[in-house]
Amino acid sequence: MKRTGINQHDRHSRPRSSRLARTLLAAAAALLTSTALLAANPGWDQETIAGMNVLVYTPDSAPALGDGRALMLTLHGCSQSADDLASAGGWEDTAEEYGMVVAAPDAPNGGVLIGCWDYYGSNHTRGNRHNDNLLGLVDELLGRQALNIDPDQVYISGLSSGGGQVMVMTCLAPDVFAGGGNNAGPTIGTGSGDIGYVATSQSAAVSTCTNLAGSHADAFDTQIASMIYGDGDYTVAQGYNELNADVKAEIYGAGSESAVDMAALPGNSTGGSGRIIADAQGPRVSVIKNAGMGHEWPSGDGTGGNYIAGSSVDYPAYLTAFLFANNRRVDGGDDGGGGTGPSVDITAPVDGATVSGSVTIEASANDDQGVTGVEFYVDDGLLGSDDTEPYSLSWDTTAIGDGDHALKAVALDADGNTGVDDDTTVTVDNGSGGGAEDCWTATNADHYAAGRANQLGTPPYENYNAVGSYQWLGYADDVTSLEETSPGYYVEVGGCN
Repeated sequence: MKRTGINQHDRHSRPRSSRLARTLLAAAAALLTSTALLAANPGWDQETIAGMNVLVYTPDSAPALGDGRALMLTLHGCSQSADDLASAGGWEDTAEEYGMVVAAPDAPNGGVLIGCWDYYGSNHTRGNRHNDNLLGLVDELLGRQALNIDPDQVYISGLSSGGGQVMVMTCLAPDVFAGGGNNAGPTIGTGSGDIGYVATSQSAAVSTCTNLAGSHADAFDTQIASMIYGDGDYTVAQGYNELNADVKAEIYGAGSESAVDMAALPGNSTGGSGRIIADAQGPRVSVIKNAGMGHEWPSGDGTGGNYIAGSSVDYPAYLTAFLFANNRRVDGGDDGGGGTGPSVDITAPVDGATVSGSVTIEASANDDQGVTGVEFYVDDGLLGSDDTEPYSLSWDTTAIGDGDHALKAVALDADGNTGVDDDTTVTVDNGSGGGAEDCWTATNADHYAAGRANQLGTPPYENYNAVGSYQWLGYADDVTSLEETSPGYYVEVGGCN
């Protein structure tokens, strides 16, 4: 049938009208989305920077350290968004307290898998994956004179895949990031299928991290790191968090450990345990296991949200305080936590002694330096502590087996400084025989009590992996044989001779 002129006109005009309508609708939707984000997150500015949607919080307060502001990038996890962290992540009060700019970006182009950051594998460069986007974001904000950001105070934090991306960025660009906070993120070099178990070793992760840094590896000398996770996290293997801490400690050359005073942490549910790993100048690495928390960002403010815990340590407050107190790059900082800390000496048993049974370890500390207590370790496993002079602790040598063992005393003061004496070695001889001095056959629960295994989860669901190698061993009553192939590094073997 012959078309009329009107029909011919309509045939050509409708697509143009439709395209115009779609354009207007898209613009309106974008405006509504931006308006909704800003309404939900007052104080945050929504922008497109380096190919990402970014929410930026600029404080009204003055910088707390040096002459410029700190910058914190905070990265969401999978199935999460920048809006989640802006609305419920607990950053605003901390940003105002420290005069710190906070930037929450969305993973570019919707991320990978279910919105995840692309931390997977080891083929990372500064110009690929999501790395160039994040470095571009830092460059853009550093270039804004009105923000007055100090390049020596650039930090990054994140949950889950965001935590994995924190490991990538702090390894790839240690010259850019003075410190990072990893919340339940897998370690460097792992894949998407590796989150449920520790799929790599400390030595492999150290190698991957330092290789990514390349010519910038000397910047590790002044970088610091923090890790946090929940003992109820069954999404990402809990062992990754301790592994990440040990990886960074090895790279930094930090080996003196002390316990975190959990009761002193900010937040509304601070149970759990933690350790600070220090070098001669002070703290370099912090790792905290928060009791009762799952696979969540610990906001600690009671609100909660999408993968955000309201009942937890206030990690924005803790992380920022840790980074500001120990920044090694800013003139006017406390140069690593206030120095080497109080002096302490192990006084008994004497170095080189052969001991058995119940042995009392004693320490003398310089109380004029404000000592608040002394912690005692054997082979870097915490035996216990004493906060009353004279400082002493009873050690049951049968719990750790025969052989040579390193004793360590750590003196603490009220400011968190530590002093360490780790030059004492004793030989344990309980007359047990029947095995090599560097190999033990026992239940995993006994390995844990002796400091040879890490406990993951809480009873009755706890399981174990080997200290150092992080090999999965099984459950409490499973009997395994562990060999110490180097100090503090245990591997599972078929049996002990």
